Amino acid sequence: MRLALAFAALLLPGLAWWLWFGDRRKDGAQALAEIIAISASFIALGTLGFYTVRLKFTPLLLGIVLGVCFGVAFAGLIRRGKGAFNKTWLFALLGLAVALVWRFWQARDLLLPNWVDSQHHVLIIRKMIEFGGLPSTLEPYLPGPFYYHFGFHAVGALFSVLSGLDPAASVLMLGQVINACVGLAVYALAKQLSKDWRIGLLAALFVTFATKMPGYYLTWGRYTLLIGVMILPVAIAEAIHAWENHDKWWKLSGLSLLTAGTLLSHYFTAFLLAIYLVVFGIDWIVGAFIKKKAELQAFLTLFTPVFLGLLFSARWYIRVIRYSADFINKTFRLSSRKIILDQSQLDYLRYILGPTPAYFLVLLTIVGLVLGLFRPKWRPFAIWSFMLILFTLPLGFEILSFRSDHFGLILFLIISLMSAICLIWLYDQLSQKLRMGKLIQIFFFVIILVFVCWGAYTNMDAINDSTLLIAEDDIAALDWIDTHTPMDARFFVNTTSWGYGLYRSRDGGGWILPNTGRWSLSPTIFYAYGGDQSVSATWTDWSKRASNITTCGKDFWELVEEADLDYVYIRKGTGGLQSEELINCGGLISIYQGELVSIWLIERP
Repeated sequence: MRLALAFAALLLPGLAWWLWFGDRRKDGAQALAEIIAISASFIALGTLGFYTVRLKFTPLLLGIVLGVCFGVAFAGLIRRGKGAFNKTWLFALLGLAVALVWRFWQARDLLLPNWVDSQHHVLIIRKMIEFGGLPSTLEPYLPGPFYYHFGFHAVGALFSVLSGLDPAASVLMLGQVINACVGLAVYALAKQLSKDWRIGLLAALFVTFATKMPGYYLTWGRYTLLIGVMILPVAIAEAIHAWENHDKWWKLSGLSLLTAGTLLSHYFTAFLLAIYLVVFGIDWIVGAFIKKKAELQAFLTLFTPVFLGLLFSARWYIRVIRYSADFINKTFRLSSRKIILDQSQLDYLRYILGPTPAYFLVLLTIVGLVLGLFRPKWRPFAIWSFMLILFTLPLGFEILSFRSDHFGLILFLIISLMSAICLIWLYDQLSQKLRMGKLIQIFFFVIILVFVCWGAYTNMDAINDSTLLIAEDDIAALDWIDTHTPMDARFFVNTTSWGYGLYRSRDGGGWILPNTGRWSLSPTIFYAYGGDQSVSATWTDWSKRASNITTCGKDFWELVEEADLDYVYIRKGTGGLQSEELINCGGLISIYQGELVSIWLIERP
């Protein structure tokens, strides 16, 4: 019951906005996507607002904010009366329920959010809850200023507080809900772009069941990008709606919120939205030049709320630029003079664009893009799509530190939408020319059903086994650490190279800091962001040395002394140092023994 109330509370801001300002002509799925995306954006922007005025969230203040949202929503419901909802809402909720069941089923075997990104997401949420809002630093856990995109963490912290779940469980549950909502977001964009619910439905089915992404985000724990990907399509759809309808300024507040939400959720989705708006602006300028008439009112209707959204989020971006300017690439460049298609990159691209059913959608996407170029209302989106596809090719392009593989991670948006456009166009053409509407309808229905089932079958296992770091024994050991060790305890854990000069834990030891607040070697891969270079270099050196330790010899004891370590965390079979080597090691006492995990106390003179 508490979980249901927590989710309902999260949706209150978006519901209140929709009941007062939402377009009644939109169907239930469009409205629901808008409510979810605006709620997430409102929470992120509200968190930034409280940070700006140096005000912390207390239970009383949180209750007041939620109470106001509830009151506004209730008043809007009375104002709209029986016309607030229609039968399309039932289909939207049913579709979302199916997507939720599917996403939770894909995550059924996970004990904690997967892989290494999840660790610092949980740590950030833990800090936000303890601090009572958006912090300036993650101290005492990690040193240095905090300037990361925080939209997901703001929603996750609020959900954790309302639901009573710990941050790790909140991330795992909320992540799958957001993943299910991506299908709704794609539907909203496809319906707004094409004005055809059939295209929206097909696109939503494809993105939920047929493409590897975004379901595979579960393996990586890329929940910050995931929430940005959920908001981005709704923001683009709202931008198209604003251009076409010239709504009053108060109705355009939704676009301002969605713009800010996209910007605060992930820097990459912010960049993608900026590209789309630039393309849209250039298309407007070219059209005005050809027609010799500029639709200035339409231009202001679109770009004024977008500018306000940028203005609202500027407070955080000033901070980001201040602390990241030294190591962010600010140019467009080729990594080499010769344009060479690297085979390993091509294999990786093929992998993230898969599985096999999705390859057929890629072929249909090409036809959909050509169709889009010849329809004025679709042209900006088609050009935007072509640009993203170009940047995805491993040709050495790098824009503002965004590599080609970053663009590949969001191509599912384009593939699902454009392939759906192609299929519906083909269906309409055949229906008109063959004049066998019923037979064509049955044929297409069967083909789509078989294809979606095939896609679901190939995507059943969304977890890469090589990314699993947690076992049942790790959970028990982490609970023991939380109740039996002091808060200033420092742990040795087995480490390995992560890439980019960073190191990570090889097992559940990586969750010691996020779950218990105790420090360990490789304290999440986030340790390099924020702290000064000397601290980062020292911790990297410690982690690198730990990755080569296999016995409790001189190297081990030197590291213990330098890093001021108190305990050793070992899981059988993962890492160089194993418990068999520690049994006869003087100065170490076994204080915890599980089936796989052992914890050793380091005795000091």
